Amino acid sequence: MIMSKAVFLLPVLLTLFFPPLFSQEAELPPRHIPVVTVVKSNRDFFSDDHPVIRLDRGSLMTRQESLGTLLERESPVLVRAYGAAGSLMSVSLRGTGSNHTQVNWNGFPLNSPTTGQADVSLVPALFMQTIGIIQGASGALYGSGTFGGSVNIGNTPDWENRVSLVYQTDAGSFGTFGNALVLATGTSRFQYHLSVSTARSRNDFSYRDSYRYEAPEIRASHNEYLSRGIIQNVYADLGRGNYVEGGVWMQQKVKEIPALMGYYNESNAVQRDSLLRTYVTYRKSDDKSAFVVRSAWFSDNLRYADKRNRTDSLYSVDSRITARRWMNSTDYRYYFSPVWVAGGGVSYNLTDGISRNYGGHIREHEVAVYGNLKVKLEKWVFNAGLRKEFYNDINPPLQVAAGVRYRAGEHLVFRTEISNKFRKPTFNEKYWTPGGNPRLHPEKGWGGEVSGEWTLQPRTEQGFQLDAMVTIYDQHIDNWIQWVARDSLTPTEYKKVHASGAEVRLQFDLNGERVGLNGYAGYNFTHSVITGTYDDNPLYEGQQMIYVPRHAVRTGVTASYADFRLSASGTYTGRRETVETGDPLYRLEPFALLDLMFDYTFRIRDWEIGAGVRLNNVLNTRYQVIRSYPMPGRFIMFSLQVGFDAAAASH
Repeated sequence: MIMSKAVFLLPVLLTLFFPPLFSQEAELPPRHIPVVTVVKSNRDFFSDDHPVIRLDRGSLMTRQESLGTLLERESPVLVRAYGAAGSLMSVSLRGTGSNHTQVNWNGFPLNSPTTGQADVSLVPALFMQTIGIIQGASGALYGSGTFGGSVNIGNTPDWENRVSLVYQTDAGSFGTFGNALVLATGTSRFQYHLSVSTARSRNDFSYRDSYRYEAPEIRASHNEYLSRGIIQNVYADLGRGNYVEGGVWMQQKVKEIPALMGYYNESNAVQRDSLLRTYVTYRKSDDKSAFVVRSAWFSDNLRYADKRNRTDSLYSVDSRITARRWMNSTDYRYYFSPVWVAGGGVSYNLTDGISRNYGGHIREHEVAVYGNLKVKLEKWVFNAGLRKEFYNDINPPLQVAAGVRYRAGEHLVFRTEISNKFRKPTFNEKYWTPGGNPRLHPEKGWGGEVSGEWTLQPRTEQGFQLDAMVTIYDQHIDNWIQWVARDSLTPTEYKKVHASGAEVRLQFDLNGERVGLNGYAGYNFTHSVITGTYDDNPLYEGQQMIYVPRHAVRTGVTASYADFRLSASGTYTGRRETVETGDPLYRLEPFALLDLMFDYTFRIRDWEIGAGVRLNNVLNTRYQVIRSYPMPGRFIMFSLQVGFDAAAASH
C-alpha cells in the first residue's frame, strides 16, 4: 500500500516543486550561459588516467533482464551467480572479491553496508540509461572498496524527447514471464521518466546432480522468484546555470532458495528483499566554477526464513536485517585557466543497521574530505588526488592517487595511474552474533596500471570504426578480511593477495544506410594469488583466489539489415578453484556459453512494433558459476514490444 501511494503521489509532488527546465553536457562551462550546463562530476572530470568501458544504451532499453546478466555477457566484469534467474548476483573486477567493486547509482553506492557487496540481480537493466565500468577506480575519488574498480549506472534525460512510451512483454522457458513499461515525457526545460518492471520464473529446469550417487538427472524445485520494481526521475532547468534532478526507485524480490547439489532433502528457505532509494542533486555552473550538492536516502530490508518441514507453522530460522543510509556530499570545482583546474569536497554519511543478529540497533557516522588537481597541456593531462575518511572507531590511511594521460597522436592515447586503496569492515564483519569482530582494521593496499588505446578514425554515423584497448595492472592487498573457524566462525585480517594481469578489448562498427555490422571482443588474464596468511599456512600460499578464472573471454556481434537484426554473443570462463588449498577435487572446470537473438521492428507513423526471440545457452552447456549451484541449460524467450514516439516524426 505504501509503495502504491508513493507511485502516484511522486509525479504530483515533483510537478509542484520543480518548474520546467533544459540542460546539456560539457566539460567546461561556457562564458555565456543562456541555459544550464550540466558539467561532469568531479569523479568523471578527474579520471582522465582511467579508461572507461561504456555499454551501448540500446542494449539497456530492449532487453528485459537484470544488470548482472547484461554485465556477464557484454563486459569484463566477473559476475558470480548463485543459481538461476532471480538468485543473488555479485560482481568483481581484477581478481578481487565482490566487496571490492563499487556499484554506484547516480553517484551513490548500492553496496550493502551489511555485506559490502551489491546484488545486481535487483537492478533491471532497462531502468538505466548509462553504464560505465572503471577497472581499478581511484580510492581518492571513490573512497572505500575499489580494489577491483567501480560500475557506475545512472539515469539521464533525452532533452529532444516530447512523449515516448514503450511496453514490452516476454515469455519463455521454465515458466518465465516479464512485463515492462517505460514512459518519458517533457519539454526542452523539463523531463519526467517512469519505468515499471515485473519478472517471474519457476526456474524448474533439469540438471545433472554430479554430487549425488550415479549423478541422476534432477528437476529443480523450490526455485521460483518474483521481482517487481518502479523508478521515477525528474530533470529540470532552473535557468542561469542552475539544474536539479531527483529520483525514487523501489524494488522488491521474493526468491525461493533451493537445496544445493548433493543434498537429498528439499529446501523450504525463502528470501525477501525490499529496497527504497531516493536522491536529489543540485548543480550550479558559471564561466569559472561548478558546484554540486547531492543527498540520498536508501533503505534496504532483507528477510531470510526457513522451516524444517513445509507444513510447519513456525520458522526454524527467521533472520531480518534492515540497513538505512543517509548520504550527502558537496563538490566544488574552479577553473583557474584552461590549464589549471582544482576541485574538492566533503561528504557525510549516516548508516543504521537493525537486526537481532547485531544485538539491536547499530549506528555509524562517516566523514570524508577530498581534493583534486588537473593540469591540462597540449598532449598531456596530469591528475592528482587526496582523500581522508573518518569513521567511528577506525582510522583508514590517507588516500593518494596520481595519473597521466598522453595523446601520442590523433589515433593513440596512453594512460597510467598509481594509487593506494582501502576497504572498511562491514556491519556483518564487525557486529554479527556470534563471531563479529568490532576491532577489525581496514583492508589496505596499493596498485597501478598502464593502458593504451588506439582508434582507427574519429567515430562517424557511417563507415568503418575500430577501437582497441590494452591494459596491464598490478595490485597488492593487505589485511584481507576472511571468516575463519575459531570458537565460532569469525572474521579476521587473514591474508595478503597479489593481483596482476592484462585486459584486451576490441570494438568495431561498420554502418551503412540500411546495413550495419558491429561487435566486440574482450580477453582478461588474471593472476590473483595468496602471498601470505597470518598463520603462515603453506597450503594457501601461492594459490589462485577462489572463483577467479585465469582466462576469460567475452565476445559478441550484431548484424542488421533494414528492420531486421541478428545478434550472437559468447563467453568463455576458465577453470576456477573453490577452496583455497587448490584441491583439484573441488575445482570447477571451464565452460563456454553461446546466446543468439533475432528481432524485427517496423514503424507505422509514430508507432514502432517489434518482435524478437532469444536463445540462451544454445549449446546446452552444463555448468556451475558457484560450486553446488546448478545453472539452467538451453533457454528460449519470446518478446513483443510496442512503442510510441511523438518526437520521431519531427526528426
